[in-house]
Amino acid sequence: MEKSNQKKYTFLINTTPPPRLIKRMDLVKDKFDLYAICWDKGTDEKFDFKRDFCKKEIINIDADNSNPMKRLIPTYKFSQKAYKILERIKPDLIHVQSYDMLEIATKYKKNNDNKVKIIYEVPDIHRYLTDDKKNFPMNIVSSILKKRENNMLAFVDLMIMTSMKFWEHFDGKYSKDNLVFMPNIPNLELFKDYDKLRVKNQHDTFTVGYIGGLRYLNELKKLVKAMEGLGMNLMMAGFESGTYFKELAQTKDFIEYRGKFYYDDEIAELYSKCDCIFSVYDASMKNVRIALPNKLYESIHAELPIIVARDTYLSEVVNEWNVGVAVDHESDEEMRNVLIKLRDDQSFYHSLQENCRKMQSELNPQKNNERLLKRIENLF
Repeated sequence: MEKSNQKKYTFLINTTPPPRLIKRMDLVKDKFDLYAICWDKGTDEKFDFKRDFCKKEIINIDADNSNPMKRLIPTYKFSQKAYKILERIKPDLIHVQSYDMLEIATKYKKNNDNKVKIIYEVPDIHRYLTDDKKNFPMNIVSSILKKRENNMLAFVDLMIMTSMKFWEHFDGKYSKDNLVFMPNIPNLELFKDYDKLRVKNQHDTFTVGYIGGLRYLNELKKLVKAMEGLGMNLMMAGFESGTYFKELAQTKDFIEYRGKFYYDDEIAELYSKCDCIFSVYDASMKNVRIALPNKLYESIHAELPIIVARDTYLSEVVNEWNVGVAVDHESDEEMRNVLIKLRDDQSFYHSLQENCRKMQSELNPQKNNERLLKRIENLF
């Protein structure tokens, strides 16, 4: 089918495209005329979008990625520009992954084209939308945003979730018939040479990997404290808001600070240099307690035990599959004891690796991708 006869599929994103959305683009690129409207906020906290299978509209507006209130004016400016681009493109489908982009898509559907389809992908629930207790005036802001989100759900044609625990947030507000669960499994093509990389990157010192954006600083600081004097290495790979860990690595011989990396080119290489993966976040936050991050699936396909925060949905899954260990996110002592056990108890370590291998066949993305593509095509 010629592109001119294909439906126009537009990704409307408040970042540059993360790996998960690049997978979605890859999935639909042959079936639709593909566009991506992206926001480059002018910081290092962005993904390098090197792929050329869609028409890109990059909007450059500087913004503070760590503070939603300071982002209000930049978000308004972005929404104005993005809306004009939508009017020019005249999409048949708009795919968003955040509340602020859903607002733009809903406005376009109400005012310009009530036949346009909206896909709302939910990789996370923003803390302003959860039922965590909030102080004034954030409790007022949160109440307003929740009400507006509930109203906008009426315009959503298909919802994608990366964790079924997110459904608790939408239950009673949206039809489960229009829901697709898509676990955030990596593109396995990126890991096709993983065994060779493991051989190439063999090492003697037990290495803990933190791979991804350097957030949840308190937990990472506790990890560093836990590793002091253990004779292990810590590899940190991912963008960082600020320079705390970059500067800390200069004073700690056991920390290798890699900084930002290009996912498609480097993810398998990074995992091949590690012996376990640290994925402990702040479990006092509701959005953390119900999420299933991509590190779970990456670590399984890399056959590396994962360390996660206790009292989270992630820890329930890790314990059920027996592919890692859960710790108190506030206890550097627990982290230290677990690291020692993973390094010194070879029988325990290899049992976790074996369970990772057992889970791999069940976590193949092909069937999920086929199911999602069919649901998208059936919107028309």
